[in-house]
Amino acid sequence: MLKVWRTREGEGGRAAGAFQFERLTVKVTRWRVVLGGVAVGAYALGLIAMAPSEIIVARSSNGERQAVGTVWAGERALPGGFGARWAVMPFSSILHLSGALRLGLRGPDTAATAQVLARPGRVLVRDLGGTASMRLINAAAPGLPFACSSVMRFDVSRLSLKGRPEGAGTIPVSPGDCAPSGGGAATPLPALNGTVSADGAATTVVFARADTAAEVMKARVQVDGGLTASIEPGGVGLIPGVGAPVSIETSL
Repeated sequence: MLKVWRTREGEGGRAAGAFQFERLTVKVTRWRVVLGGVAVGAYALGLIAMAPSEIIVARSSNGERQAVGTVWAGERALPGGFGARWAVMPFSSILHLSGALRLGLRGPDTAATAQVLARPGRVLVRDLGGTASMRLINAAAPGLPFACSSVMRFDVSRLSLKGRPEGAGTIPVSPGDCAPSGGGAATPLPALNGTVSADGAATTVVFARADTAAEVMKARVQVDGGLTASIEPGGVGLIPGVGAPVSIETSL
């Protein structure tokens, strides 16, 4: 219900030009409510999308910015000269009923892209392709006691990080070496064949020696995002500081 001003005719010259309120009725329909909600939602989404990337990537402990751009499209710096950029894909988000992002990785021996679909209880990486230095692993997990110089080549169509297990693709690894992070003699690392697969319980990534097919490393991602990573018997002696098979459990 709205009110408008209307001029009232004077009575015998009296009260000429006076104003009075008249009631104006606006009929509320379902479609008007829907269109109003869409307009408000689009406005709010625009405000969020154009917000600076700092609202999702906080500054470092010493106050330095770790990301540039906006929530819609930005890039985050990683240690070792690496970087990760993202861009929202609105049409894919609608098509898959999930938040869709195009991700890119750059840095030394690194140039890779992928699409990520995310919604509550579900994170799926699709069309992962390109190359990446194994030192990128140290950039993401700086606490690792070793660093390897090999280069991975991605050809992965699906890799589930949470939710229903899905996995298909290969990740061959070039020959290189691995050295203790604190310094010391490097150990040669032979060429590896990496495979991505899935069963009813988990998505599995396995790296095995290309010459003997002995398993070196394995990672299994459960439905709830739990991760079990292990150094297999074939990796003993190749990874510095690992003298026996070992596994760790964490979550993504």
